[in-house]
Amino acid sequence: MSTISSLQLAANNLNYISMMFVRCYCVVVIPLGVVGHLLSIYIFTRPALRSNPCSMYFLAAAIIGLVDACYTLPMRMIQSGFIDTDPGAHSVIFCKITWFLLYSIRGLCPWLVALACGDRYLSSSTSTKKRSWSSPHVACRIIPLTIFLGFIVYIHIPFFFKIDIIPGTQQPICYPPGPPGTYRIILSFFNLIYFGLCPLCCMLLCSILTFRNMERSKRLHVVPSNIMANQNNQRTNRNMLRMLFIQVFVYCVTILAYSIATIYTSITAIQTQTVFQVAQENMIIDVLGMLTNNGPCLSFYLFTLSSALFRKELKKLFFKFNQIYQEPQNGTSRLQNLDRSRMTTKT
Repeated sequence: MSTISSLQLAANNLNYISMMFVRCYCVVVIPLGVVGHLLSIYIFTRPALRSNPCSMYFLAAAIIGLVDACYTLPMRMIQSGFIDTDPGAHSVIFCKITWFLLYSIRGLCPWLVALACGDRYLSSSTSTKKRSWSSPHVACRIIPLTIFLGFIVYIHIPFFFKIDIIPGTQQPICYPPGPPGTYRIILSFFNLIYFGLCPLCCMLLCSILTFRNMERSKRLHVVPSNIMANQNNQRTNRNMLRMLFIQVFVYCVTILAYSIATIYTSITAIQTQTVFQVAQENMIIDVLGMLTNNGPCLSFYLFTLSSALFRKELKKLFFKFNQIYQEPQNGTSRLQNLDRSRMTTKT
């Protein structure tokens, strides 16, 4: 009896730690993500970046990241950051729709980054035909198609997600990884392939091919017709590559860790476990699941650290705001000086 009580106490402590981590993470990341993505959207629509197809993929990722920060993280905080506050545990419709949207939105950002990697590969190619695919015209068509397919691939969630009962507490729950059983295992492997391995392999493969194309272009020594325009284009491309590679690194670390943990917990879920083991696995899933939002929600700060062009456009924005703020003050000071001069003239 004492052993059961100690296991239950240890499990409660782990649940509390997990709950506090989710709550603190969301409180910190939500405002940072919202402000960062609003600034990213402004910067990627500037003339210096607007015509670059890679920046269009970054812009789409910033918009999806803003939705992630405004919807996904608040919902996760409501579900996992407090005790018995999950609306999905009391409404089967809410359970199905919420997790359909959460999975769909979360899966879009890695694929948009993978498309940006593919665009960099095409733009760095020596083949004119391949370079023609790196254009805003193509990006405007691929981005909506990717978003549409991102929701279609998770259309099965509303059919299989349901409300279950926790054996130890007899409380209703809408499990984030899906209901225990065969479907959860299939979903975990599906997430590993769709959300983890496929976009990451595309990112890494396109990055390697881009480096190869860059090395080939250095050996060609082609003299461009417009040297100034070519230099500006090369500078923009270098900044895009830096922004892209740091995104790829963050996604590789966070998504792979979460995918592996999800598969492990899905396999062990069909086995007999103690309350403490269940709490351990839930805490791992909650922590690693939250960390997968680092890439979608904190991309602005990664861009700021890695790109001089991004910082330059950000400084222009702050300088513009500073001018707008100082203009009324300068106007007031000019009026005051004019009044003083009139009074002096009358005297």
